[in-house]
Amino acid sequence: MTIPRFLFAALAVSLGALSGCAGLTPDTVNLESMSCEDRLSYVDAVVSDNAVQSASASPVVGYPFLRANRNSVLMARQLDADGGGKVDRTDQWDALILQMRGLDRAARQSEIANLPASSGISYETVENCANAMAESLTPDQYQTLLSAVFVPDDYLDFQRIAGLYPLTAFPAYFGYEGWKQENFASFSASGNNLIHSGAWREYTVTSSEPGRFDVADIDQDAFGQWRPSEDELENLAQAYAPVFRVRAGSDSDKVGRATLLARGALATIDTDNPTVYYRLSHTYFAGRWRPQIVYEIWFPERPASSPFDILAGHLDALIWRVTLDDDGSPLIADTIHGCGCYHMFFPSNGLQRISAPEDHDIRETAEMPAGYLASSILNGPVLWIDKTSHYLLDVTGAATGQSDADIARQTAVLRPAQELGHLLLLNGQGTAGLYSEDGFVPGTERLERFILWPMGVDKPGAMRQWGHHATAFVGRRHFDEAKLMDRYFIKR
Repeated sequence: MTIPRFLFAALAVSLGALSGCAGLTPDTVNLESMSCEDRLSYVDAVVSDNAVQSASASPVVGYPFLRANRNSVLMARQLDADGGGKVDRTDQWDALILQMRGLDRAARQSEIANLPASSGISYETVENCANAMAESLTPDQYQTLLSAVFVPDDYLDFQRIAGLYPLTAFPAYFGYEGWKQENFASFSASGNNLIHSGAWREYTVTSSEPGRFDVADIDQDAFGQWRPSEDELENLAQAYAPVFRVRAGSDSDKVGRATLLARGALATIDTDNPTVYYRLSHTYFAGRWRPQIVYEIWFPERPASSPFDILAGHLDALIWRVTLDDDGSPLIADTIHGCGCYHMFFPSNGLQRISAPEDHDIRETAEMPAGYLASSILNGPVLWIDKTSHYLLDVTGAATGQSDADIARQTAVLRPAQELGHLLLLNGQGTAGLYSEDGFVPGTERLERFILWPMGVDKPGAMRQWGHHATAFVGRRHFDEAKLMDRYFIKR
């Protein structure tokens, strides 16, 4: 991801349009007098100079008003379903442009918010230009756009080559197998056994204005992807939110809100304000685009359990995602940590696991530690999370017969994950993103990176931004792959 962004910045700076404005101060630059192309080029250069670029989506080279994710790549290919080299449906062309425009809009909101006030750049001025340029695109430009819509994967092949990956993958494989044997046993225990294994803190979400809704009322684009309003999305997040039940240990095991004191400061987690962040995603499964509600919780750290704990470090996070059917019933859930590690799948009874190529070699495959779960459980599950490691121990239905003496219950606030891209600074000096330009949370590197670097995953163990979660050390897999579920499951 880093290299294409730097290339994009270099292209922006080198454009002839910038030759007359690069290096000028805001007082001497009149954005209103520039053409839209020059205006976006100038803004991109200022964003780059101030190191506030968002890695939330990939730039589409030649189209500075669009950005792409892995869904964009598949959608672009689906425009030409018959293989004729042309757009089959103009409404889907419009939907793709709107989707990539939305990704660029979200990134620019954070970038411009994080610029110093002295930059003099107005988001509205940039947005109007970007919309106008997007509206000028026509389907006869499909082939040119198709070649530009690209998202690099998050594996570094040169590290795999230098690290003799075909050989070093075997120790990583055996290490992962050992972790599974040690940690999957808890999924066979009952909730009653877990509840008596220690003290627990339980976080249940609430929304600012919860309301009733029918998924049939949610707008869809020409691809069949859900396009809810902000209120509808919050209602969806409320409806499918899990209960996060964390074994009580130290303050490091408390869920909180991400905060930044000042620009360049390390992020901290305010555990006095439990927060669950949410976003909407989609996956292409069983011949249709399916909506996904994604939740993430943040901990202050993963504390060291020994002097040589290579997994310990600043901040920790758990991500839970539920994929929905057309009628809103959960099809499957899956989870990772903020580093992309420990990917586990929890399919409903309505799915069937199929054979995947990696089932027959040492590559990491779809692990189902709890087997198949009833859709009713996935509709509002209880996630049992261990202290210190924050490993997921089990997924159960709503527990009954457990008194307040057994569990310390707290309410967590639902907040859009978009906020993590521009957090209000506690010193009152504007906003800054939780993530760096390359999509990592600064200061969250783990010692395991010195051992696992031959696997080709950049900064193993570090917390990273959505869209940058490589989930397999042995093999190649991303959490946001557009057809990830199709690789392992079919509908019964």
